Amino acid sequence: MKYLLTVSFVLFALAGSVFAQDKSAADYKNEGNEALRSKDYQKALELYEEALANWSEEEPVEDALVYNMATCARRIENYDKAIKYYKMSKEQGFRGDIATYYIAYSLKKQDKEEEMEAFLGDAIEEYSSSKYVGHMKKMLVTYYLKKGSEPYNEASQILASAQNADPSQYDEINAKANEAFKKAKPWFEKALKYDPDNSNAKATIEEINKRLAGN
Repeated sequence: MKYLLTVSFVLFALAGSVFAQDKSAADYKNEGNEALRSKDYQKALELYEEALANWSEEEPVEDALVYNMATCARRIENYDKAIKYYKMSKEQGFRGDIATYYIAYSLKKQDKEEEMEAFLGDAIEEYSSSKYVGHMKKMLVTYYLKKGSEPYNEASQILASAQNADPSQYDEINAKANEAFKKAKPWFEKALKYDPDNSNAKATIEEINKRLAGN
């Protein structure tokens, strides 16, 4: 009897395995949709990837499937996969502007800011009429302000050191500070290119110009 039960269990397990293998791409996709609705992004991504792996080569992959895969990957902070699937979505011509924004966002999250800068520069031209172009510009301006603030703050610290310095060192201190101000200025100018009314960038450039002019 024990032997029969064991055999029955093995047969049942094997049958279950066969049934699992019989799942179609549509089945995986639908299960992925359910997981997505439940905000289980990890599970949804895994199911969507199974759907993609089982997708018929004769049928075009559904646009929404690829976009949902990208969104799930971003939600779980798997930025390599997010970039991969957002690029696929863009290539398919599905929500190319928002996909482009999130590619840049993912690059930023990976600390690939130079790559993000170059990517956004092209994207802003490509999607100049998109409602998302403002978000792209804002991301780029934020990057430029951050980059400019680094040498600007360095210059301010150099000038502050003059308080405890010998008067004979003042010229050298001012020269070092001015070099740092010169490095900062182009970043703020870049920020104004994409946000001409940015008060922070305008005020900082005005201050830098005064410093460099010796006022």
